[in-house]
Amino acid sequence: MLNESVEKLSTQLQITPSLAKVLLHETRWNTAEVIERYRNNASNLLVSARIKAAAPSVPPPPAQLPVPSTSSAVVVTNPGATCSFIASVPGCSASSAIPGTSSNTSSISSSSSSISGSGKTHQPIGSTSTTTTVTVAACCYRTQLCPVCVTVQSTDKFHALSCQHSFCRDCWAMHFEIQIGQGISTQIECMEQRCDVRVPEDLVLTLLNRPMLRDKYQQFTFADYVKSHPELRFCPGPNCQTIIRSQDISPKKAVCRMCKTAFCFRCGTDYHAPTDCQIIRKWLTKCADDSETANYISAHTKDCPKCHICIEKNGGCNHMQCFNCKHDFCWMCLGDWKAHGSEYYECSRYKENPNIAHESVHAQAREALKKYLHYYERWENHSKSLQLEQQTLDRMRTRINEKVMKGLGTWIDWQHLFDAATLLAKCRYTLQYTYPYAYYMESRKELFEYQQAQLEAEIENLSWKVERAETTDRGELENQMDIAEKRRTTLLKDFFPTEA
Repeated sequence: MLNESVEKLSTQLQITPSLAKVLLHETRWNTAEVIERYRNNASNLLVSARIKAAAPSVPPPPAQLPVPSTSSAVVVTNPGATCSFIASVPGCSASSAIPGTSSNTSSISSSSSSISGSGKTHQPIGSTSTTTTVTVAACCYRTQLCPVCVTVQSTDKFHALSCQHSFCRDCWAMHFEIQIGQGISTQIECMEQRCDVRVPEDLVLTLLNRPMLRDKYQQFTFADYVKSHPELRFCPGPNCQTIIRSQDISPKKAVCRMCKTAFCFRCGTDYHAPTDCQIIRKWLTKCADDSETANYISAHTKDCPKCHICIEKNGGCNHMQCFNCKHDFCWMCLGDWKAHGSEYYECSRYKENPNIAHESVHAQAREALKKYLHYYERWENHSKSLQLEQQTLDRMRTRINEKVMKGLGTWIDWQHLFDAATLLAKCRYTLQYTYPYAYYMESRKELFEYQQAQLEAEIENLSWKVERAETTDRGELENQMDIAEKRRTTLLKDFFPTEA
């Protein structure tokens, strides 16, 4: 796919594939945009892509190699060129041109130029009545000073970019090795200070001698090209190099066929409906900064509100039953579970302090932390519940396998239990991501919190039945599954319409 785009652009604009890659990478592989901008003003496009310098930059004149003064060798300076060269007077060839100058011959005026040697004055070489022209085979004698390693070398060992900053081959190669070692590939720049012209891929591959470095460079460039393409994503699964393509660039759920990892295609993180990509990024950043404070304040165990014995949660359901006094209560608010059905809306809802604007700065900070902890505890609680319910599913699978081996039904007879556990995980995952959404939410918050509470209540009922699935009536379990799924899809359609 990438090669097709490069070949298409290279053919249409008659440019090299290396240049086409840079232009496509800069415009996020928008071929039409590149063609339009190139035809309107190619120079501006090349400057914005950092292929060409914004203003012409002329390098300083290269250093002249000192030559002993003898009668047979003299230094001739061409006033119209940017460098000096050494010319040997006796037996010089008049058939070779000097590369790198504006013309292949250097003109010397007979009225103002003469060559001095051994205290004598000679007529200009190849003199005529008016103008003298001399062509000297001097390419093998031209030298230049590398500003990095400060050594004088032959000019054929130097390479320059479009900015005309020239450095020796060894310094370029060392620069490339350091940049690649830091994971930089498509953003390798000129070594000159304050020059951001990109180094073309062809030059990098030409000067890299070690095959391992070349392979690493090509891997990095390919990864950069994939990351810059809006329709492509690397699977975020561990040790998975699968590339997933989608022409619909939206925050939808993508599942890798190889490792089964599910993620949001737009941002590449875990799927987070109904929270959008920008909000979940802010929330995860805040959790990374404040989670230690939350862990410090929020204990991992709670006391039974009736007998006050310390209780540790060992299941995903928030409907708790004290093993000591058998009291049923809510893990989140510690309220009586019998009266909890009508109060679930109050349990999941955060109650703002109406007078907080008139409180001191410290009071406002405490209130802000209290609000964050309210949502963070519920976010983290559902995350842990997902893990605990997975353990419940594993235990259920073991018990059902034992029943099947004893002839107490087949796997098909028990399949509805696995369907219920799968739906429970799906619903709880959605519920977990409603809390970052509610934390940053400003409008329609009451409706959202109402639907959130309804979903949470049905999820806890389903979780209670799944944990006791082997003794629960199948019809009752399937009815609860249907109710929970309808609550989930209703919330997503109202607040995250791209997918249910």
